[in-house]
Amino acid sequence: MAEHPWFEIEDLEEDDLEGDGAEEDDLRVTPIEQDFLDLLKKHTEAWATPDVGSGIDRLDDEETLLVFLSLSDTAWPMSLFDFGVHLRGNRVRGDRLHNQLYSLPDEPTGWALDTTGTNDELARATADWMRAMLRRPLVLYAWVHDGRAYAARFLFADDDETICQLYDEKSAPPGQTAALRAAGHVRGKGWLQTRGLPAPDFYQHVRGDQDAAVLPAGARPTEQRGAIRGVWYQ
Repeated sequence: MAEHPWFEIEDLEEDDLEGDGAEEDDLRVTPIEQDFLDLLKKHTEAWATPDVGSGIDRLDDEETLLVFLSLSDTAWPMSLFDFGVHLRGNRVRGDRLHNQLYSLPDEPTGWALDTTGTNDELARATADWMRAMLRRPLVLYAWVHDGRAYAARFLFADDDETICQLYDEKSAPPGQTAALRAAGHVRGKGWLQTRGLPAPDFYQHVRGDQDAAVLPAGARPTEQRGAIRGVWYQ
């Protein structure tokens, strides 16, 4: 069997489990946390894949262990989405994670995890939740004007949740940007929301269960991508 690609703590010595002898920047885990990680590896070993990244860290409160998975896009090399759990005591909470702070959302999403139990129960629940997340249909939408893609959006196509998006005003159809702003499809510091656009011209299945995707009428499937310019944002 191939080596398990997830949830490894590099150069972890036996003494590190007790917090002794570790360097200042080394990750320290308790024996209970290490047991959770070992159980999580056991419960995910049958389906863990190297194309999905993983990570383990300690949150700033020093009491919470962070365990997460990362989805990336290979055609346009970029990180797309981090999701994972916060383990503290006998409770795990999981959801989409902030892309820098790795914090949980202020308001849990509809697919958040929040459970208590034994270490094995927590590891099983976390593994089942992570597997369900990886099965969700991840899709790319693209909008084209004059032969050039001017907007794109990665999303989960089972509930239309945006992962990240891009809108290039210079390449967009005349008048569209002003119409989006007037209709209120803008957030934060002027980030235009592609939800306000008409149906995309093309879509591409990226990963997950394609049969679970709910796709807009008129969008055409494609296996190719061209270059697109602009800044990605959520």
